[in-house]
Amino acid sequence: YETVNMLSITGTSGAADIKGPYLADARDLGPAVNEDPYAIPVKNRDPHATNMYSRFDFGFMYWHQDYKEDLPAPLKSTESGWIPGIFLSYEYNIRNAFYLKIFTEFSYGDDTYDGSDQMGNPLVFSDNNHQFLFRGEIDVGYNFALSKSVAVKPYVGYGYRRWNRGQEAIIQGVATYQERYYWHYIPVGVLVEVNVNDRLTVEPNAGVRYMFYGRATAELSEVDPGFNDPAMKLGNRASYYVEMPIRYKLTNTWSIVLKPWFTYDQIGQSDPADLVYHGTVIGTATEPSSTAQQYGINLGLSAAF
Repeated sequence: YETVNMLSITGTSGAADIKGPYLADARDLGPAVNEDPYAIPVKNRDPHATNMYSRFDFGFMYWHQDYKEDLPAPLKSTESGWIPGIFLSYEYNIRNAFYLKIFTEFSYGDDTYDGSDQMGNPLVFSDNNHQFLFRGEIDVGYNFALSKSVAVKPYVGYGYRRWNRGQEAIIQGVATYQERYYWHYIPVGVLVEVNVNDRLTVEPNAGVRYMFYGRATAELSEVDPGFNDPAMKLGNRASYYVEMPIRYKLTNTWSIVLKPWFTYDQIGQSDPADLVYHGTVIGTATEPSSTAQQYGINLGLSAAF
């Protein structure tokens, strides 16, 4: 079979180019004495106020990706579509003190591959094109209370991203296979919390994710068991994100949270990896550089305690 355009393969055996799409990419009771002039006495504190809360958020996400690899024509590798998911997060916050946030995201669904095979022949499909994506991140920072209603929270952290892309199938006479990507990153950002009134809060958040130690594995053995599964070291590049969570308090404990967001991901070209067929090195495989624009909406509930 021809193979879908997933990676760049060169070698002494005359192997063709195979390039393909890649997504690149507590609790605190507070002081006994009310030292903060804006603080609420312990017995009267509302856990949704900016001066103190622990909060657990959960819900659904629905987001779109536009992905493109950097390839010379007629080779092409893009991917786009809407993907559903779920999110979970925990946040610990005290005015003028330590700030902590932990969150995870899981997404699964099919999107549309619009590209070519390794010979440059057009290929478009959306069936049997499963995508699984996971993100886990922990951020630590400090809550600077600027006023009764405004707090600024600079933070830094650690994150992990994983993407299992595609699946083994024969589509329009072309063999496809799964690629597995993962990378680590350091997020650096600033979150501003603004209490508009007793019920409504907005939290603009923006930052940069500095990627490191990324790997991509092409499971070519799914196409032909004689091949190895080359593992390639991805190039490190920065990604950018901005989001605008909006919270509306229903009770002292429960709120609705709506978060529109946007990210711009970049992945550098990988180092070449050996391509092996039945124990003999026949060439090298390389993952091209890529960019991805992702945007979506998260909608869920928030429980304060």
